[in-house]
Amino acid sequence: MKEQLTLFDLEQFTSQPVIKSVDDDSWDKPNSETDTVLEQTRDGAKHDSTVLEQARIDTNKSAPEQCHWVEKYTVIRYGKQHYYYRYVWMSGRKLHHVHIPGGNVKSAIAIRRKQAIEEAIADGQSPANIEKLIRQQRQC
Repeated sequence: MKEQLTLFDLEQFTSQPVIKSVDDDSWDKPNSETDTVLEQTRDGAKHDSTVLEQARIDTNKSAPEQCHWVEKYTVIRYGKQHYYYRYVWMSGRKLHHVHIPGGNVKSAIAIRRKQAIEEAIADGQSPANIEKLIRQQRQC
């Protein structure tokens, strides 16, 4: 009967690996002066494209961002997907949303109410005013 001495071949893990190095002179010396980064930046730099020139613009002003919108969302009931509209706005870093009443996205009432809210957004009304408009739509 033959006896198993080891389960794994541990030779490859216990011996030091042999590293073969190859000298490559192309890493040490550039082929010509135009291959260096210094030469490329001297020729390609323009006086008006420096960082100091760009910093003259007032960077403390924030760009106007869209802070409220209407989106379509889905609800799954009994294995079927139903799509509805909701109004979404940001307060700081938090998202808030309110369902737009009137049925699903195929309903004429929901489409009209969505269009009214989009017009209010385009007019520049605040999210609080648009939320009041949605509450008024629920009562009708």
